Amino acid sequence: MRICASLSSADDIGSEELGKADMIEIRTDIFDSVPKGVLKEGQTGLISFKGDIVPSMIPEGWIADIGDADSSAAPGRGTISSFHDFSGTPCAEDIVNVMREMNGDILKFASNVNSVNDLATLFDVSRRIDKKHVILGMGELGTVTRIRQKLMRNEFTFAYVGKETAPGQMSVSDMKRLGDYCIITGIIGSDIGYTLSPKMHNAAFAHAGLNGIYLKFDTPSVDRIHEMITNFNVKGVNVTKPYKTDIIGHIDRCDKISERTGAVNTIVNDNGKLKGYNTDVHGIEKAFEMNSVDVKGRRALILGSGGAARSCAYFLSENDCDVTVTGRNTDTVNKISNEFSARPQNRMSVAVKAYDIIVNCIPLNKNNDRSEYPIKIEQIDNNQIIFDMVYGGSHLNDVAKERECIIVKGKDMLIHQGIKAFELFTSVNVPYEVMRDAL
Repeated sequence: MRICASLSSADDIGSEELGKADMIEIRTDIFDSVPKGVLKEGQTGLISFKGDIVPSMIPEGWIADIGDADSSAAPGRGTISSFHDFSGTPCAEDIVNVMREMNGDILKFASNVNSVNDLATLFDVSRRIDKKHVILGMGELGTVTRIRQKLMRNEFTFAYVGKETAPGQMSVSDMKRLGDYCIITGIIGSDIGYTLSPKMHNAAFAHAGLNGIYLKFDTPSVDRIHEMITNFNVKGVNVTKPYKTDIIGHIDRCDKISERTGAVNTIVNDNGKLKGYNTDVHGIEKAFEMNSVDVKGRRALILGSGGAARSCAYFLSENDCDVTVTGRNTDTVNKISNEFSARPQNRMSVAVKAYDIIVNCIPLNKNNDRSEYPIKIEQIDNNQIIFDMVYGGSHLNDVAKERECIIVKGKDMLIHQGIKAFELFTSVNVPYEVMRDAL
């Protein structure tokens, strides 16, 4: 991996990080001139003009990023022609047309990445531009384009020293540690800023001594997800709301449990073939076990009708529970009930005290609010078992604590499904305490 360290201030100049980079970038919106002695032996300098191009500012041997100007603006110097789209990623054809109009020695295109489809588009462009280039996705979702420098056929990639100079950058040390061939895993969902999975899995990589990273792929659609995973050599991903059922149409095959539940929360890339698994069922089972709850033969009420609810209905029905499902979406409530021999119940008409176990599977909305439960939770009794599968604080848990109910922790489920997923990704089993302590 060839790394260009982008300086964010004069304070970066004395950093030991600079010595780990192959190139140093000086930006004219941060520096008035190139600091003396900033390059170490063997390093290449890059001056990026953010405004007027002043040839006298370019030291001999340095490369100049001249934006969309003609290469004649920096005579006698190597040049990078660059274009940035901060609004989003155009179609591949439009990007290729823009880049082919550039005349620098190296062509650079960077765009804000808003979906996995955008990532697939940038990869397509990297295959269509024969000239030396740097093609990057900006934003958290674009980080994978920075790590996979060689796969993108990029001449180099950028990293920060003190603080990031572009959204999605990683530090020089982290990029140097990861290199081009690290294990990349992650989580795919929509509006998943709250997720704790990266903390758990990155702690597991560190504990196992594996060179890997777990990223967030927050996307409004899973279109071209198969291409994104295989093209960028992503080893595996977890899947969260709202894609646990829809994702099945985008992968090659499923294991028996995910076929039976109709929900996939883990995908493994096996040499370009994507196989779906359901580790949620394992997490649910272990969460009940850890809290000394035997579910067999109990009356259970499930709140919600998405992928997590399907996994829970499967587990409870397999353990001879009498299961009722309620939620906002009547169609999906009825569908789950039919598939798992459960009873559908209209929202807000449930006799809450009739159940031994109440499981909440309703995910967070954009405002991190789960207050609109389909039952009257004030009817909860102190002899009931409450399991909020969506981890974190909630009104349901508050009421359960107040009534001194038996509480099954959502974080236990999260951790155990994560342990199983990490094992599928890496063939390594990490202790429960490793992921727990990371939260």
